[in-house]
Amino acid sequence: MLCSILLTCFGNVKIFPGNWLTYQQFTPAKKKFGITTRLGQALAKQASECVSSGHKKQRKRKPQLKRHTVTLFYHFVTLSPFKKKGFDWCVKLIGSGAPKLVIPLKSTSVINQRLAQGWQLSKTIRLGLKKGRLWIDFIFEKVRPPLKTSGQVVGMDSNYKNGVVFSDSQVVGEDIYQRIQGFKKRQKHTHAEIKSRLGHALKSVDWSSIKVLSIEDLKLVKQGKRGTFSRLFNRRLSHWLYRTLVQFLERKCEEEGIQLVVKDPFKTSQFCSSCNRWDRRNRKGDSFKCVHCGYQSHADHNAAHNLELLGVAGVYGLRSYLSSKCQSFG
Repeated sequence: MLCSILLTCFGNVKIFPGNWLTYQQFTPAKKKFGITTRLGQALAKQASECVSSGHKKQRKRKPQLKRHTVTLFYHFVTLSPFKKKGFDWCVKLIGSGAPKLVIPLKSTSVINQRLAQGWQLSKTIRLGLKKGRLWIDFIFEKVRPPLKTSGQVVGMDSNYKNGVVFSDSQVVGEDIYQRIQGFKKRQKHTHAEIKSRLGHALKSVDWSSIKVLSIEDLKLVKQGKRGTFSRLFNRRLSHWLYRTLVQFLERKCEEEGIQLVVKDPFKTSQFCSSCNRWDRRNRKGDSFKCVHCGYQSHADHNAAHNLELLGVAGVYGLRSYLSSKCQSFG
């Protein structure tokens, strides 16, 4: 309740994460809800993060709390190994206005895997309530590795039908298309399943020799396309979670010390990566055959090589690349 009130107070003010309430701002809330100053400051920080996120995404409506979730810092919680048998971890909610509670937990394969990979458990947890059940999110921390200085620049093309295609001949997620085709109209949890499949697909990629990963900027790919496709195709296309894929890549590249760069997708699937000439007749469906030099390849592989070309050249798009070589699209 207090967090919702703070969201209303911050809604028209540009608040950034890390800012704290002044004593004058907090006193009325403290008297109304009877909470400690430290607990109120934690709720204010959560509200400020919601407002700041809305400002960054340029959302005009007032931010709302849709989930019963709170981030508890080390002032309110301690995390330690469980000393007795039957459980592995012990979460203790301590003073500063928070209810005192001891929560024993068992470890999972994901937690054990993270710890084995050198990650450390943070002193901060995320606590939530869903359908009357309490859940806890552990937060893992690790020192960010420096960016690689040796390796190769690799382009990556992704689409709804052929999965994720890398210019170094790696292809993952090609089975997702068939699974999407099999979804029924009112089937539930389909997006969650595709998200899980994308995560598993990226785990099979060999990142050891990649220094720079060049991907397409598809943020506005659907802009102006309203009414272009059928309702059935739009429903299936919505399952290709490009933004989720980018988030996975950002996280993985940060862990592996890989530089992630975003490039303009304009004409990358019709531009010949062999002779560096463009023609709309080059691509027919998934097949690519250059009308100038005769080079043949899969259209997505050719696009991945073009993204690699932009990554090596250090330019945003093919137009900039050709301008630097005093060429044009003709």
